[in-house]
Amino acid sequence: MRVLILSIILLLSSSFLIKGNETGKTYKKHYFQNGNMEKEGWLDNGEKNGYWIYYYENGNKKSEGHYSNNKKIEWWIFYNNKGNKTNEGHYSGKIKNGFHHIYENGKPKFAGHFKNDIKVGTWVTLNSKGEFIEIIEYGE
Repeated sequence: MRVLILSIILLLSSSFLIKGNETGKTYKKHYFQNGNMEKEGWLDNGEKNGYWIYYYENGNKKSEGHYSNNKKIEWWIFYNNKGNKTNEGHYSGKIKNGFHHIYENGKPKFAGHFKNDIKVGTWVTLNSKGEFIEIIEYGE
C-alpha cells in the first residue's frame, strides 16, 4: 500500500529528478545565505519558462518578468535596491525591443521605443509631475 501511494504521488508530481537534471514543470526558489529570497520562478525541463522574480539581498525586488526558453520576453520591470522602479519595458532576450519607461527617483522620466537596444522614434521627457517637457525624435 505504501509503495502504491508513493507511486501515485510520483505520477501526479510535475517535477522529477533524472540523472541530476530536472524535467517537467517546477517552481524553484533560491535563497541568499541570510535566508532572504534571491529568485523564484518556473522551470520547464530545466529552462526558465514563465514568470520570475529576482531580489536584492535586503529583500527588495530587483526585477520581474517572463522567460521563454531561458530568454527574457515581454514586459520586464527593474528596481533599485530601495524598491523604486528604474526601468520597465519589452525585451527579446537581453535586448530592449519595444516600449520602455525609464524612471528617476521612482517616477517616470523618459518614455519611448527601443529597437535592438537602440532608441528609435519619438521619446518624451517628463517632469516630476508627469508632464511632458521635451520631445526628441530618433531615427530608425
